[in-house]
Order: sequence, then structure tokens, then C-alpha cells
Amino acid sequence: MKIDHLHSQDGRVHAINCEVKGNEIETGILCLIAFPENTCRIGNEFHSFLVDIPKMLRSGSERVKAFNTILTVLDHEQV
Repeated sequence: MKIDHLHSQDGRVHAINCEVKGNEIETGILCLIAFPENTCRIGNEFHSFLVDIPKMLRSGSERVKAFNTILTVLDHEQV
């Protein structure tokens, strides 16, 4: 399933051009704004995913932008 944009409720995590494959989400662009946590719930009006944020992308003070990143889905709900 392809999804154009997923984001966290607080707006600190954005995943753009996503493709859901089983228990993984391939993101074209992943943007994180000062996000040190190891999990995050991202979603849109139709889907909500709890994903694991890779350690190398976590930061307490910096913006991080990553391309072609794979996120592991821990939980998925249809809204």
C-alpha cells in the first residue's frame, strides 16, 4: 500500500512517499525534529502506525532528514 504522507500528532515526525510492505514502511523522505524517543505513532486520516525509530536517526536537539529509510511497524490500526 502506498501512502503519500504520514506524520506524528505533535508534528515532529513526517514520513513522505511511503510504501507499506508487511511489517515495514519504506519512506522516501523521513524528517524528524528534535526527536530522541525510540518509538513514534505516525498516521493520517485512514491509518495509524506505531513505528520503531532507528537509533542513528534520534536526536534531542537537531533536525534529521533521511532518505529511503525503512521503519519497522510495531502496531497498525485503521482509523
